[in-house]
Amino acid sequence: MADSIADIDSVFGHPRWPDWSPEEPLIKSSPRRAPGSSSLIFLALSALFAQHAVADAYDTFSLVPSVTRIHDDNLFRLSSSADPQTVLGESSKADDLTVTSLTFRINKPYALQRFEFEISQNNYRYQTFSYLNYSAQPYKAAWRWSLTPYLHGNLTTNRTQVLQNFADYTGYNTRNSHTEKYSRFDGVLDVNASWHVLAAAAQSTSSNSQLTLGQGNSRVDTAEAGIRYVAPSGNSLSYLAKNGRGEYINRPDPILAGIIDNRFDDRENEFRMLWRLTGKTSIDGRLARFDRTHAHFSQRDYGGTVGNLNFNWNISGKSVLTASLARELASYQTNSSSYTTTDRLTLMPYWQVSSQTAVRLRYDHAQRDYLGAIAATPANNRSDTLRTTMIALEWQPYRTLAITTSLQNEKRTSNQPGLDYLSKSFTVTAQMTF
Repeated sequence: MADSIADIDSVFGHPRWPDWSPEEPLIKSSPRRAPGSSSLIFLALSALFAQHAVADAYDTFSLVPSVTRIHDDNLFRLSSSADPQTVLGESSKADDLTVTSLTFRINKPYALQRFEFEISQNNYRYQTFSYLNYSAQPYKAAWRWSLTPYLHGNLTTNRTQVLQNFADYTGYNTRNSHTEKYSRFDGVLDVNASWHVLAAAAQSTSSNSQLTLGQGNSRVDTAEAGIRYVAPSGNSLSYLAKNGRGEYINRPDPILAGIIDNRFDDRENEFRMLWRLTGKTSIDGRLARFDRTHAHFSQRDYGGTVGNLNFNWNISGKSVLTASLARELASYQTNSSSYTTTDRLTLMPYWQVSSQTAVRLRYDHAQRDYLGAIAATPANNRSDTLRTTMIALEWQPYRTLAITTSLQNEKRTSNQPGLDYLSKSFTVTAQMTF
């Protein structure tokens, strides 16, 4: 579940965030305006033209315009004890965001191959904190290749651009753009119906436009190899060995002050499984041992067990329940921590009320601990609990038009002062497909 308004894409699948000119003031006050008239116009036009638009899941080309309107009553995830006038220069910590998006997609099969491409132009406009306004161009592309029916795989690449999450980033008067890129080449050799050989190479980069506490810009090159067994029942078990070499971008040398390294190595041994319990229930998941070692400062090394377990239940032809348990490790380098562990419980019921209407719920409970301190500070042993509840109504009055509304409540408690917050948001999205 999204931790902030900046993560709205993870809920609805929309693209993301920024750009700031140094000539502009960091905080600018703007008068309150009525809800965006462009949003209302889009909804009206959607209803008018949706009956005449033609689109299909198997179309080679498609064009998808959408508009999203979000009201968040605590955009910067401030504690209830914080005075927004002092911190933000505004009397309120709420804001309204309008996101307009135009997505172009290609999906073309050719013999044993399939080519996929998607690029979006997304514009984010805040009503009050307009210095956060920006445009983004996320994309993703894939070649689903196959040399023979027994040797196949994927060549994929994607880029996402988001506004840094204000739950942890406290540069309230500065727009901080976070960009991630990921490219991967993988292949599968089907030895027979049961045994399959796996191999892959990947590169991932993560960067911020502003200096971000705990998160350095990095690039990781990874190679992996493994094997999968598939039983006649469809149940499967896979093993993968992964090795990665990482470096912090624009950091040629380690920094002794603060014990900040410039290189690291990742190693992971992973098991994946899919087990169909009955015709309506199944379990899938992964269990892995992950270790990160640094080139110069072993104080920053960490490792442990990671993975997730998902229980899927098709209650009826119109209702589904998914329950998930997960454990995650992530780098977070300050004097009071080197990494975080997150234990997460997620419940996701879904009900198809009619052929045009569905209700989706999500409850997320996450416990995050900050570990690996290199100095004694008041922030040592920080522990946060984040609870997120969301209910969404999905309505598709026409085959080419989808409208989604949602309510979300997000609450964080912490053993550190000033880190608690409560946020509520309301979202409505209209999307067409041509």
